[in-house]
Amino acid sequence: MIRMKNIFTLLRLRDLHLIGVFLCLSIIVIPTTRVFLYPFTGNSLQPFLFYTLISLVEILFIVIFIIERKRKNYPLNHLPNSLWGAFFIWAVAAVFNLPEQINGTFVTLIFAIHFFFFVTLSSYLKCLPEAGRQLIASLILSILLFLPFFWLRLQATYDQQDFDWALNLPGYSNVRHLDYFLGSIITLLGLWPLTNRKQKTQKTFPYLIFSLLLALWIMLLWTGGRGAAIAAAAAIGTLLIFFRPTAWKQLLLLNFTALVLGASLSLLLPIPSGSYGLLRFASKIDTVQNFTAGRSGIWAEAINVWTQHLWFGVGAGQTKTIIKAAAQTFGHPHNIFIQTMLAWGIIGGIPFLAGIFGIFWIKGKEFYYAVEQSDMISFIAYGVALSIVVNALVDGTLYYPFPLFIFTIAVSITGIKRYKSII
Repeated sequence: MIRMKNIFTLLRLRDLHLIGVFLCLSIIVIPTTRVFLYPFTGNSLQPFLFYTLISLVEILFIVIFIIERKRKNYPLNHLPNSLWGAFFIWAVAAVFNLPEQINGTFVTLIFAIHFFFFVTLSSYLKCLPEAGRQLIASLILSILLFLPFFWLRLQATYDQQDFDWALNLPGYSNVRHLDYFLGSIITLLGLWPLTNRKQKTQKTFPYLIFSLLLALWIMLLWTGGRGAAIAAAAAIGTLLIFFRPTAWKQLLLLNFTALVLGASLSLLLPIPSGSYGLLRFASKIDTVQNFTAGRSGIWAEAINVWTQHLWFGVGAGQTKTIIKAAAQTFGHPHNIFIQTMLAWGIIGGIPFLAGIFGIFWIKGKEFYYAVEQSDMISFIAYGVALSIVVNALVDGTLYYPFPLFIFTIAVSITGIKRYKSII
């Protein structure tokens, strides 16, 4: 059994270089830090830090990389030329149609920062590939640190008169954003036993990890996160059934048990809002519009607007101001394909999507033909990234900084840097 102390041992911070220590510690504390930044309490610095925290961490990582590059001999230009080309075309399209609103410029800049964070992180991992395990372990530690602080602050604030269960959760301006985080960690934990395949899965599946997995399923299904729950289950199921690593049937059964047990136990919790509860999965099915929680109307209007701006789109971050069905509330169309085409059109959108899905195609082929010879940390990271992408079909996981931060880390760990082309 893997004990708690073994998870901490996985970090081995002294082996990570300064840049790795900074990123691991950042991953661990970011979710908990967000708990103390939101909801806002009147401090003018809180909103700035809440909305820029991820970008600040990524920029600091890039700065440390630049300072340490020569001393640590990090490779600078190791990515496929096709990926650089895709980024350049996207950047031209994004700048060509940069929105007048400051929010659109801010969103565009954040996407560019994410890309250069990916460049530097994958460069670091090329120099020190074993750091991928520490980054994954840091994600596990982040949820362990986050949960007690989240529940303590929630306990202290939920009975306030103006408390909104959908929009006021500690650390999250929308309950669905919490679901993005929970779904990613559920996928990670569900695949974690693959890191020790020499023994039977039943023996190596850590009791702590299973307990945490169960707790997260209860929490996710209690919050009513349909997209995140389906994405996590689909990612775990697809990877185990399609690639069939050692003991995949036992691991699939354990995950199914955690899901069913979590769903059952979630029914015992009180439902504080219409946005919550397992029964939300089966509610509002009288019309397509209701079942999709208004998404179908947004999709139809966004596609119509895109066809009027076919080649370059309308610019990033414009859904609230342009799409009437968004009711000045939804910051994105809740679908990665529509989101991308609406923002950057065919010219910028196709390279953006090709860069993302090309990675999944190439790594998927590698795992399919040689999953038993693969590094399971990379395989688990692939699963985490896959769950985020599946969720992006109906949500904003590839729009908001925090899930994009996790996605970028996961993709970097998969090791796409080894390939000459991704398209």
